Amino acid sequence: MKQPTTPNEILEAHKILRRDPQKYLQIANEWVRKNPENSDAYFDRHFAWMQIGQPRRALDDLSKAIELDPKPADFLARGDVHRHLGEYDKAIEDYDRGEAINPAEWQEHAVGLLFQADCHARLGREEAALACCARLPEDFWTPGLFGAPAGNKDRIADQLRRIAGEAQCSRVGAGRGQQATLK
Repeated sequence: MKQPTTPNEILEAHKILRRDPQKYLQIANEWVRKNPENSDAYFDRHFAWMQIGQPRRALDDLSKAIELDPKPADFLARGDVHRHLGEYDKAIEDYDRGEAINPAEWQEHAVGLLFQADCHARLGREEAALACCARLPEDFWTPGLFGAPAGNKDRIADQLRRIAGEAQCSRVGAGRGQQATLK
């Protein structure tokens, strides 16, 4: 199978990915083998690694894609993998780098803003989370992609406040526990 370039070819490839991730991985390995300088092949292969539970290998492929030809989508995807792993600071770094390449495109697609907001909240950074949320389009709504807050902007903002508050409480509690063991 050749590497997909049209919407129909991409759809067919992703059908294989959903149905048989190992087969997709074999196909993507072939794309990388045929052209190791093709950043899109590494990007495409990261989907298979995620499907089979190998996020570190997905990070490696996304890093290679970025090394070869950095695009906002590459940073969004790598940020998503870091977010999946609970590495929220690294996720935010990638989201920020993706946005810096093309701020208008980043704003237009909005999912990066949602995930940035979610990561800030999970780190207890309510103000930063709400600042990202405020930049979402007024008519934005989400079902809660990949564990991110769901709903419209107001509902998302409420959830971000709750998440950030819980993260702050966890940090304060952890800090007290550490102090108690040091005495």
